[in-house]
Amino acid sequence: MNIIRLHSTNDPLFPVFERLYRSSFPEFEQRTVEHQAKGLTADNYFLQCYMENELFVGFVAYWAFDDYLYIEHYAISDKVRGQGYGTRLLGEFIAGTDKTVILEIDPVVDEISQKRLRFYRALGFVENDYVHVHPPYQHKFHGHTLKVLSSGSAISEAEYQNFNHDLHHVVMVK
Repeated sequence: MNIIRLHSTNDPLFPVFERLYRSSFPEFEQRTVEHQAKGLTADNYFLQCYMENELFVGFVAYWAFDDYLYIEHYAISDKVRGQGYGTRLLGEFIAGTDKTVILEIDPVVDEISQKRLRFYRALGFVENDYVHVHPPYQHKFHGHTLKVLSSGSAISEAEYQNFNHDLHHVVMVK
């Protein structure tokens, strides 16, 4: 797979990314275009699109910090879902770093959320028991409870506090 990093909302692939992004996440879990544009100016924010030949497979939007990588958003195109691309993409992403990878998922309340947790567990992610409320992306919404997962092993209380601080004071800065 080819990886293409987007650097601005004017990138030719941005509309392709945005269609998948808007259809994959509820509005309250989405950055506005302006917030996305601001994120793209940060040196440690990476919006990577994955291509197989000319086919857009999906994307990973993540933040690189000293001790860990935080996957803020990740989605696979409906056109290739169920064909192993998600496992391959995320597996290669994890294998490409020696840092802990942190991401969040919705609380496990139904079959879909159970399936999502099984997917991440199969890739080596483990659940962390911290009560975690993700701050709102837009003023019209409230924070929402999510489950923190980390690659390899659980993170310590200090590591969680560091992540939560970075989330509030770096990732979510508008």
